Amino acid sequence: MIENIKINVLGSQHVTNCYIIWDKETKEAAIVDPADNEEVIIKSIENLGVNLKYIMLTHAHNDHTIALLPLLEKYKDIKVIASSKEKDMLEGKVSDCSNVFGLQQVKYDLNKFLLLNDNNEFNIGNIKVKLIQTSGHTRGSSCYYIEKDNILITGDTLFENCFGRCDLESASIEDMTKSLCRLYQDFKEVHIYPGHGNFNIRIEDTFNEVRRILLNCTEKDLKDLI
Repeated sequence: MIENIKINVLGSQHVTNCYIIWDKETKEAAIVDPADNEEVIIKSIENLGVNLKYIMLTHAHNDHTIALLPLLEKYKDIKVIASSKEKDMLEGKVSDCSNVFGLQQVKYDLNKFLLLNDNNEFNIGNIKVKLIQTSGHTRGSSCYYIEKDNILITGDTLFENCFGRCDLESASIEDMTKSLCRLYQDFKEVHIYPGHGNFNIRIEDTFNEVRRILLNCTEKDLKDLI
């Protein structure tokens, strides 16, 4: 099961999709991208009657993590899952764009983190989840694939009509191109749950628009997308 929470980050009208994933049988749960408003997230967890096991980050930009520390203080036994390639941003060595909101960047204690590599799997109860490394928006951007429910949580790698910006620190349009080619090749029939905008979208419905944007952004050979 998956539930969406629209988070208005710091009241700025910049809305991030936070998700709660849970297994109906075991009641184990995970939060994806706790953008802000931990009170709203905690209330949703309590209303569902589930036991939080993980927080999952698609990447470490501030607009996806403001509520992370308060949640770690409340749920002391949980772990945070992220890509191993996002380590520098989590440690504060690479900007997480906190300055955009006038905030100080957090340097996280990585003892609370499980830093995974591409294709590593973990379980939320009986739900198997696979981390898919999709560098581009950040070096450590990743998607989470839930085969059982035909869901791909894409963070800021892929939205309904575009993909995440590639002009920030640790971003790369070349890496983004490779990541998007991989998604369209390997996940042809999934429903995507992005970090912003509409969700539960068929990946094939994003294809033509994203391809057009990519062709305007890079001269790389995109024959696999055409």
